[in-house]
Amino acid sequence: MPDLTEMAQRILSELEEIWDQNVFSMLNTVVTPNGEAAQLAEFQAALAALVERDYVLMGYEGFVPRNPEQLSKERSLEMISSIPEWFAFDEAERFWTLSKGPYNEIRYPGIYSTQEGRDKAFEILDRRGYQWWRVDK
Repeated sequence: MPDLTEMAQRILSELEEIWDQNVFSMLNTVVTPNGEAAQLAEFQAALAALVERDYVLMGYEGFVPRNPEQLSKERSLEMISSIPEWFAFDEAERFWTLSKGPYNEIRYPGIYSTQEGRDKAFEILDRRGYQWWRVDK
């Protein structure tokens, strides 16, 4: 998959079955969280590449009610530019989390795969297998 970075492939593969995910759960799934800004930068770049290739769109969702809202390609790229502002690292629990308030009170970014993204994800999984990057498999 030379057209996609490792991070982009991980994100797409995680979306193959569920089709959407909040950005926090996704980042904590596709990396071993360490709190370094480089993780956010790599995640941000991968999301932008996936939107540019029409594999995903960004949007907002809530805890209850969820009410997912997909954004256009242009607005998705705008959201991605602000992604680091949404994240905080919980040192005690060792994971990335929401920086702007409790999950149950605000709408937060989500990732939504397109049909093209799901097709590409299937190709990746067929070639590489489920969560190939995990060392604890």
